Amino acid sequence: MSFKDNLLQDLMSEHGPALAELPEQRTRRSARPVLAAAGVLAVAGAATVALTTGGNAPEAYAVTKNPDGSVTVTIRDIKGADAANAKLREYGIRAEAVPMSTTCAELDESKIGTFVAVPRITDGSVTMAPNDVPEGYTVLLGISNMPNRGNGLGFTGPIRNPAPDCLREVGN
Repeated sequence: MSFKDNLLQDLMSEHGPALAELPEQRTRRSARPVLAAAGVLAVAGAATVALTTGGNAPEAYAVTKNPDGSVTVTIRDIKGADAANAKLREYGIRAEAVPMSTTCAELDESKIGTFVAVPRITDGSVTMAPNDVPEGYTVLLGISNMPNRGNGLGFTGPIRNPAPDCLREVGN
């Protein structure tokens, strides 16, 4: 039995009693197109569910513009840093996602400025607005690429530009 026949049989077993109540002549003419349309919709719906839920791995990053003009950044994989940085620039946020590593130089504390408004951290995401960081400075959003470090973001104080392209992993 073909897929089409199985689908028709399933639809008939589910909706057959309702179709049987229709006048005989109308059932013969209209039941097959209606059942075919229902079958197509059922297959399309199943395919959509399979595509949207199958292999539902979390995105590497998300940059979301909030109604108040602030932006929330989430980076779950270091591979999402470049795309996240492009979105941050697009939204006018003076921040850059950078990897944390034991091979980066220590930050020069004389280059660290002060925030206009301090970013907020919630559930491993950082939220900040375009004017939170003074002109000429960048906040570094540290992404751990070290095993067993979790996947949340941390941030530095504003660093005078040019900001380094990596951070030292704390504790290593």
